[in-house]
Amino acid sequence: MHTKDLRRRNQMQNRRMDKTIPAPQIFKHFQRYVRMNLEMFINALFLSLVSTLTFGNQRILFFLMTFFFLFAIELLICETAIVKNRFFLLHRNYRITFYSVLLFQCTLNTLVGFSMGHLSVTVFLGVAMVAILFGKRAGHAAAIFIAFHAGILFPSSAPYILFLLLTGVATASVVQDINRRIDLALYSFLLGAVKGAFFLLLMYAGLERFLLMDLLVVSILPPISSVLVVGILPYVEWGSRIYSNIGLMELGNLNQPLLKSLLENAPGTYYHSFMLANLSEAAAEKIGVNPILARTGAYFHDIGKIKKPLFFVENQTDENPHDLLAPNLSHLVLQEHIRYGVELCEKYRLPLLFQDLAAQHHGTRVQKFFYNKAKAADLSVTEEQYRYLGPRPKFKEAGILMLADSVEAAARSIQNPSIQKIKEVVNDIINGIYLERQLDDSGLTLKDIEIIIEEFIRVLHKFSHKRIEYPKEEIELMIGKKGGKENG
Repeated sequence: MHTKDLRRRNQMQNRRMDKTIPAPQIFKHFQRYVRMNLEMFINALFLSLVSTLTFGNQRILFFLMTFFFLFAIELLICETAIVKNRFFLLHRNYRITFYSVLLFQCTLNTLVGFSMGHLSVTVFLGVAMVAILFGKRAGHAAAIFIAFHAGILFPSSAPYILFLLLTGVATASVVQDINRRIDLALYSFLLGAVKGAFFLLLMYAGLERFLLMDLLVVSILPPISSVLVVGILPYVEWGSRIYSNIGLMELGNLNQPLLKSLLENAPGTYYHSFMLANLSEAAAEKIGVNPILARTGAYFHDIGKIKKPLFFVENQTDENPHDLLAPNLSHLVLQEHIRYGVELCEKYRLPLLFQDLAAQHHGTRVQKFFYNKAKAADLSVTEEQYRYLGPRPKFKEAGILMLADSVEAAARSIQNPSIQKIKEVVNDIINGIYLERQLDDSGLTLKDIEIIIEEFIRVLHKFSHKRIEYPKEEIELMIGKKGGKENG
């Protein structure tokens, strides 16, 4: 009996031990958590260390309290804000850049604040940079974090820190969608004036001492910070490959080397891309996503066709090289333009999202023409052998580009286009892509797709209008006048 009880007890202990996580496994979980949140750990740890050493506070308790407080703000405020940004889920570079900007601003505040006082602390530089790159929500999170860090450094200046927080929130709200550097400069002077007015209220309330120099410092900090933002932003964009609207518009310049090369080597693809840009921009604007990203991304989505332009129908004149190739080789050539496009994006440090657009604009669709050609010769051929590698579109602009690419190619083949014919083609193409489930990961809703269809029809109908044909006599008269002017 005693032996049975002992055996039963040992079995129960073994079951309990089986349910517990072994120590090495716990360590692995901790390692994985740290790896996933490495930017947060580094940011909080470094700022705590700099704050402790700079202000001469050698107490380990101050260091630990600062670390855990900053880490809690990151976890509760920053992570909550950025997790709702669709691009943070696609590329780790977004998190790294976000926390790097916070680290830079807070370190600068620590060093400048220690040497010049709490009035030299600013939020404009970091908040403006974050808002321009990542949007208003991330900018608000940055404002809260920077203000709380300033509060740790100067706990006796709580009214001014609250004032900084409000200024940061206002900064993120006004600079989020700027497309020109001059707009940033104008907003910085406006915010400087508002900041000066509110600081006067703090002075009159007796919360700050009344000194003209202090008022000047507080008012001039936003314009000075705007100069730093303009100077630093191109380096941040190039290093992280995360571009602001300002940077995207510069890439859309027709003198950009890759676009000039596309025009020279694949003129048909060049004009096809510009038509897609019009479609994508109109649709993106209507559904409330970034029209500048949609437009400039469309310019570069087929950049890989530079390598073998004559294998794509829009660049062909008489002969079609695919007539001399087996379907499986034609399939590989078409796949190649995506791979080469991604390589060019990496080589020229184009935005990460351009690289995504190059890879995702065909999704995992089947190359129907070559598949049917191969199937006619060999019944064992499967669709999987003729699929693009993908992935499927992962964000709304990529989904719009996929739809625009297919619609534009089909619309070009319409003879005597009318509004009804365009409507039928657009609906058929987009319904086909939707039923193939290519848009499942894009974030596009059914309402978005309905709006996109309406915009595509409107834009295509507008561009399909034919010019009035001049009578032969008028043409000869116009040519004669032109020749006379040139001779004169």
